[in-house]
Amino acid sequence: MPASTVLGSHICVSDLTRRRFVVGTAAFSGLFAAGCARSAGTEGDSAGMRTVTTSLGTYDIPVTPKRVVAIDSRLDLEPAVAMGLPVIAYSFDAAEPWVPADPTAQVFEAPVNVEAILALEPDLIICTDIGEASDMWPLQQLSQTAPVLPMDFTRPWRENIDQLASWLNRTENPDVRQVIGAYEDKAAGLKERHAPSLASKRIVLLNYVNQKVNGVNRKGISTQVAEDLGVQLQWPVEGQKEISTENLVTSLDSADGMIVTTAPGVDPVSDDRAMWNRIRAVQGDNVVYTGGNINYGSVYTAMRTLDYFDDLFTRLEN
Repeated sequence: MPASTVLGSHICVSDLTRRRFVVGTAAFSGLFAAGCARSAGTEGDSAGMRTVTTSLGTYDIPVTPKRVVAIDSRLDLEPAVAMGLPVIAYSFDAAEPWVPADPTAQVFEAPVNVEAILALEPDLIICTDIGEASDMWPLQQLSQTAPVLPMDFTRPWRENIDQLASWLNRTENPDVRQVIGAYEDKAAGLKERHAPSLASKRIVLLNYVNQKVNGVNRKGISTQVAEDLGVQLQWPVEGQKEISTENLVTSLDSADGMIVTTAPGVDPVSDDRAMWNRIRAVQGDNVVYTGGNINYGSVYTAMRTLDYFDDLFTRLEN
């Protein structure tokens, strides 16, 4: 899959209002009618299994899984790695370089081949739930292969990690506490270093894909991190809409700085975009280009996004 595809809008957080995914089996229909959406696992383990209730129903999962497949390389892989789970395969695209995934894990193209997953004999699968049936995240089919834990597409990254830890009875797991603690410590240090700029500078978050400039969704990772820091965000367009060439300069001219999500090796300044170079923040070199996807992910992408904000505010203060 081309790197630029990762930054596209085929997975839109703007779809969050869509209906919840309904598993089409009679066994689960009563559970959905009763409204048993997402709750923690039950107390007590039996024969190495633990009973949990998710959007897919109530079923058993292994207490200590040995062969885990994460379907999405962003929303599923990162929480699994943070949890210290033995991930043997994942899909969608290769993990971003800042995600400490096992380099020996197999990477499948998307949409994932369910039969290929079956051949790996996983004992646990983690798969994003976008709220409806999808070939990209085939929850219903995967649940016939192994127990599936669905990551809620509508939740912030921290809540998804907490939910996964609860299902796996790992809420006090030192690996999880360490990685979240590292994010909190880093964010606190950044807030202390850049307090005046955080309170006064106006920042825009953008996507630059295929020489087009788009806004970002207000519930993506970069915006979650901005909220944690208290960044004064400016929204030139609604959601992920494109900013036309004609409106590029006027839409962005009041921004003090920008963080622009790009694919690796993409440089908007060197592209044939004369209008881009007329933007005030670009002329002042107060722009950070990510060279990777910070729209979707979890704690590791959030950590990386802190670096981008640190870089940007350092530029603005020099």
